[in-house]
Amino acid sequence: MLIAIVSMAVSACSGSWAQTASPSASSKAAPAEDRDVAVDFPPLSRGPLSLIGGTVIKVDPIRDRVVLRAFGGKDITVDFDVRTKILRAEAPVPTRELRPGARIYADTSLVNGRVFAKTIRISADAATGEANGQVTAYDPSARKLKIRNAVASEPLEVRITPETKIRSGDRTVEPSQLAEGTLLHVAFQARDHANLATQIDIQALPGSTFTFAGKMTFVDLRAGYVAIADQSGSNSYEVAVDHLATSVKRALKEGADVVVHAKFDGQKYQAQSIELVQVPPR
Repeated sequence: MLIAIVSMAVSACSGSWAQTASPSASSKAAPAEDRDVAVDFPPLSRGPLSLIGGTVIKVDPIRDRVVLRAFGGKDITVDFDVRTKILRAEAPVPTRELRPGARIYADTSLVNGRVFAKTIRISADAATGEANGQVTAYDPSARKLKIRNAVASEPLEVRITPETKIRSGDRTVEPSQLAEGTLLHVAFQARDHANLATQIDIQALPGSTFTFAGKMTFVDLRAGYVAIADQSGSNSYEVAVDHLATSVKRALKEGADVVVHAKFDGQKYQAQSIELVQVPPR
């Protein structure tokens, strides 16, 4: 359900360099620290992040990767680079602090099909984790919930206990509301070889309708999607627009303020209508 962008600036810069750089020895031997390291890395996703947690199994300092045994029991390879913030108690620490056996929590996104960590937090606390995902199955007899997450190859399985709080908006609801296709956020603790859900927040049930108000940050009419950042700027939503009239879609521009009425069909938010909002000049 998420998206990405890329650049023409690198090719433009390289062409300009080819025209202006002299073939002197000094230019050929330019020191590495004079380079703009930002252009050496793929751009990061602007979509929402997924928080994964687990125990470090292996560290590869050459390729800048860690193998993380997630709390779901599966191994996940997580990439990082010089842009990644590595923290302990919110204080920056060097990458050598990433050691096998350390419990970490990583804010991740998909970059070129690989899991990339924007922030890694090293923790000495009890093993806990959080995940955003979509319900793939719920077994009421075993009280086991399976969730598909964007960055994990296998579903995360959590167990619902009598202490688990399940909320939909401001209401407390029963586990029977956890239908297949439901979008949710779950917090859990790893205990006794199981992930015990402490709180589940239902974000969208199949068939639910939503109103998003904010700024349009991305438009891809060929793929049939737009991205909307809410007015607080803290959340971003991908909305499919392929059911809208062509005249409406042609009016969609990045940076426009909009009100979107959408329906969640179990796979995506499908726009029913989009209204352009005229913001008075300041």
